[in-house]
Amino acid sequence: MAKRWILRLFKLIGVGLFLIILSQIDRDVLISQFKSTNMYLFGSSFIVLFLIYYCKAERFGVLTKSTNVILSRNEYWKIFNIGVFLAGITPGKIGEIGRAAYLKKSGIKMPIAIAISILDRIFDILAISIIGTIGTGVLFGWQWSGALVFIILFAISLMWIFWKLISQIHIIKSTKSILQKRALPSIIFLTFLSWGLYFLWAILIALSVHIYISIPILVAAFTYAGMVSLLPIAPSGLGTRDATLLILLAPYGATTEQIISLSFLMFISTILGSLLGGYYLLRSSGLNSNSNLIEQHKF
Repeated sequence: MAKRWILRLFKLIGVGLFLIILSQIDRDVLISQFKSTNMYLFGSSFIVLFLIYYCKAERFGVLTKSTNVILSRNEYWKIFNIGVFLAGITPGKIGEIGRAAYLKKSGIKMPIAIAISILDRIFDILAISIIGTIGTGVLFGWQWSGALVFIILFAISLMWIFWKLISQIHIIKSTKSILQKRALPSIIFLTFLSWGLYFLWAILIALSVHIYISIPILVAAFTYAGMVSLLPIAPSGLGTRDATLLILLAPYGATTEQIISLSFLMFISTILGSLLGGYYLLRSSGLNSNSNLIEQHKF
């Protein structure tokens, strides 16, 4: 019981960090900043957000088509969005793994279903690592970017060795069978397209709160914020994203109130965008069988 409470407290670190940041700023100025938000730009960001979801759902569909079970676009769109909702209410987006339960319900064996969910996350991590390497050069100088490339290559080498050592584990074998279906070009294209749209979405929100910083700096900052938000210490990056953007954007002239407004609107946007998945989850007949997943990660 004590261990469970410790884990729950650990998950709330980001929320505590957000409250600390909020306590240090002028709330009247912050409210004024929110009131000055360009709602046309903020509203248009939702169109881009659902384009991101479309690309990622298509990638998810490509992975599912690598199995012997063929799902309709409507089916994998619903399963993907359920994962988005579960990711939004769990730290570090670990709730995404809940998609595996719905893939199993659709007829895909559980080891393969888990492998699909893991691969879906791994491609995003690899993409953001590559973009983050470039971002390091933009923010801190290209000598640091080169060092980061070396670290990433070293880490990939260790992962490859580890992969070989555990290649007989059933889930790992399932993962390898999925990747042998020649789906990689489509997956890679959809992955980087979705990240390009992510930066467009974030830049639109930045412009809506009147942050006018060069696009390369914004892209680099959003990349780091995205990486930090994967830490399992806050729901949807609340607090961790705020702190990261404060550190990276304040030196370029953005005020604290603008940055907090930006981060909070990104948080609100993702929460609202995930409600469709919540609707699908409530409509799903598998809600009861998967309620333990929500219970496990709730706050």
